Amino acid sequence: ASPCPQAPQHRMRTLGRLSLIGIMYFSVAGGPEGTETLVKTGGPLATFVGIIVLGVVFAVPLALMTAELSTMYPENGGFVLWAKAAFGDSAGGMAGWLQFCCSAVDTALYPGLFLTYVSQTTHADYSDEAKWAIKGAFIVAITVLNLAGIDSVGHGSSAMMFFLLAPFGLISLICATGAFSGTTVTGWAFESANLAKSIPNPDWGQFVLVLIWNMGMWETASVCSGEVDDVSAQFPPALGITVVLVVLNYVLPIASFVGLNGDASLYDNGFYITIIDAVGGPFWSTWLGISQCVSASGLFTNGIVKNAWMLCGMGEQGMLPTFFASRLSWTGSPGVAIAVTQAVTVGMVLYGDFEAVLAVDMLLYTASLLLEIASVIYLRHTEPDLERPYRIPCDGALLYVFFMPSVAIVFFGFAMAEFHDLLVTAVFVIIGLVLIEAVNYCKRQHPEWFAGVDTVEHVEHHDPFDPHDDHKPDEPGMYQYEEEEEHELDRDTRTLLPNEASIRGIA
Repeated sequence: ASPCPQAPQHRMRTLGRLSLIGIMYFSVAGGPEGTETLVKTGGPLATFVGIIVLGVVFAVPLALMTAELSTMYPENGGFVLWAKAAFGDSAGGMAGWLQFCCSAVDTALYPGLFLTYVSQTTHADYSDEAKWAIKGAFIVAITVLNLAGIDSVGHGSSAMMFFLLAPFGLISLICATGAFSGTTVTGWAFESANLAKSIPNPDWGQFVLVLIWNMGMWETASVCSGEVDDVSAQFPPALGITVVLVVLNYVLPIASFVGLNGDASLYDNGFYITIIDAVGGPFWSTWLGISQCVSASGLFTNGIVKNAWMLCGMGEQGMLPTFFASRLSWTGSPGVAIAVTQAVTVGMVLYGDFEAVLAVDMLLYTASLLLEIASVIYLRHTEPDLERPYRIPCDGALLYVFFMPSVAIVFFGFAMAEFHDLLVTAVFVIIGLVLIEAVNYCKRQHPEWFAGVDTVEHVEHHDPFDPHDDHKPDEPGMYQYEEEEEHELDRDTRTLLPNEASIRGIA
């Protein structure tokens, strides 16, 4: 059999900090929309406390984990490579499978949400043909943006972020003028006491799951680490800025709208537009409606980024057939991976009946998250001397304590889940195990299909408990190159050593 073609040697790292912040923002938040559920299920006071607490004990640890592991392994694939480095190919494949399924279902929602926001903004009732035309044009436009390259995605994400936040920021400033007087400079009635209200019989299970959903996904941007200009210099600051931005993105708008309307029972998705229309009129509601269309666009864009660049990274590492790493010569975008990602998305949009598994999204994500947390802790033990351009500032037992609240929150989410959702999650895991074994079988039968790409640094798993694993450095701080046997593929195998100063790819 002939080997799969090698991907083009595209190793230009051009993604800057502002673009990275835009991608991170839409990976985690994508706007205050959807947080109405928090107010309805937990009440205003619990919402503010929950966002701040989870920001400290959940979002910050995940962001720091992403900073450490992304700078350790600055290649495309992100969290898949972390799990592979810690526990082997199968664990990396499972992390990728769980995240792909979660993101695929989530991403397939956005064309429909975009149509809903367009209808709300224009106050129009479109025909079925027009609805499909709008969703089709939306999918094509965002696909073209992704095919234009990661720089275009980064610039586009940053622009959408600023446009999206503009009306919410202005509304927050206006409402701040009425915090003490009870009336804003625009004449809107504002009741500060609403912010401290509680509700009877809160739904804590739903509340915590929605909080996790809105405060998670920090590792998503790591999938395109191989495109970031100087990962060690860009990733940690970008994550820090995004953490602050995301918390403010939730707290300030929620406080503003709750002050304008304190009836938590009315807070369903889209209620922010209803509130601002009642107090400010059609200008404000139209502006907010347009920003929600932009939010859906940014979220859809970065849903494609997550799955496509993850598949590309797995192809580059030889975890999937190398053709997944194939890039368009004129933009450097992973054309095959984007095509596969969008084929799944379009199929789900056409099928349409996938809302029943939306509750499973969180369980799939948190299962993968546990694997990622285990990876960062395990690698601290097995690769203690491997250079970390950024390092979480705690070791030993303190590292366990640092992640303990995050793990506890994840298990609380599992405990609050419905049994049938847990059952569906288990089915997804079993399917993943079958697919991983199928990939492993193909590797054994056709190893030339999984050659990987020579221009990336190949992440390898080293088992310290395996006596046959001869992972021993010759010289600290240097790459080790192992000569392959004559019957193996004609390319370098690069193995990372402890004490190496940098693991950036060698062109």
